[in-house]
Amino acid sequence: MAVRELTPLVSINIPCYRQLEHARRCVQSILAQTLQDFEVILLDDGASDEYREWAASLGDPRVRYLRNPERLGAMRNMFQAIIAGRGCYSIAFHEDDLLGSRYLEAAVGILDSDPSCGFVGAELQQFEDDPTPAELDRPIPASSVERYPDAAAFVRALMRGVNPMFGSIVYRRSAIEAIAPAHDEYTTLADRPFLLDVLGSWSSAIVRAPVVWYRAHGEDDRRHQAMAPEHILRLFARYRAALPQELSEVDRRLFFDFSGYWLFTLHRLVPAAAQWPLRRFALRAWREGLYHPRWSRGIGRKRLLAELVAGRRDA
Repeated sequence: MAVRELTPLVSINIPCYRQLEHARRCVQSILAQTLQDFEVILLDDGASDEYREWAASLGDPRVRYLRNPERLGAMRNMFQAIIAGRGCYSIAFHEDDLLGSRYLEAAVGILDSDPSCGFVGAELQQFEDDPTPAELDRPIPASSVERYPDAAAFVRALMRGVNPMFGSIVYRRSAIEAIAPAHDEYTTLADRPFLLDVLGSWSSAIVRAPVVWYRAHGEDDRRHQAMAPEHILRLFARYRAALPQELSEVDRRLFFDFSGYWLFTLHRLVPAAAQWPLRRFALRAWREGLYHPRWSRGIGRKRLLAELVAGRRDA
């Protein structure tokens, strides 16, 4: 009689590219989870036999190695990881990050208890030195979980400063089956629009306690090489579209305070050859209702007027 292969509850899929030393530590944090019903798939985008040999050396049937037939690049490999595996839930987790030992149990508990919830994430916690064992095993209080019934509530949370880490998101597989990432429209910014697509039909939750750790990458901004000003404007148009057509006074101040900072922060990450003059970028955002200098934390009215008079490009 054939032995039936059991379906894991969670697929933990790790996009990999030539960071085996970090991947070892990452998988160690996964194998230490209090919830053990999972599979781990290493999705190698760098054709490295070291990953394959190391995965085999673990002797754990839950850990598998898959090599991409061709190079996908970081973002496309990440989105491939979101849908990989057989679990009812899935997470695409960065190979150089660390998972708190109780996070998977907490995220699955939220998803199991709320059939309307499409995904659970954790707030960004950067690290340079590894968190201590006590930090990794810290309990997760129920009071640290914020729930968002729709896209508007989620965007308001972003504007308030909630910063979910994309690699921490645990998805209900049925919530993402019909959703494709809009790479051409947003390039490296495709993560937040993807989450908003999920929120077209589902609710979400974010754990604000420190439970997932993201390795600091310093000033390395190579991942933004494909980003252009149009992609940034599309992202903020998507944020604006999630809110009511007529903004309340609270939403208006939140949105323009948020956009006035992040529009220009992202614009500075655009490769120099693709950047627009600051005045052009600001006026385009203002004209499209995505920016207002009166409520801006970033480029305020006085600086914008100075740019218009001087007619110079922002470095």
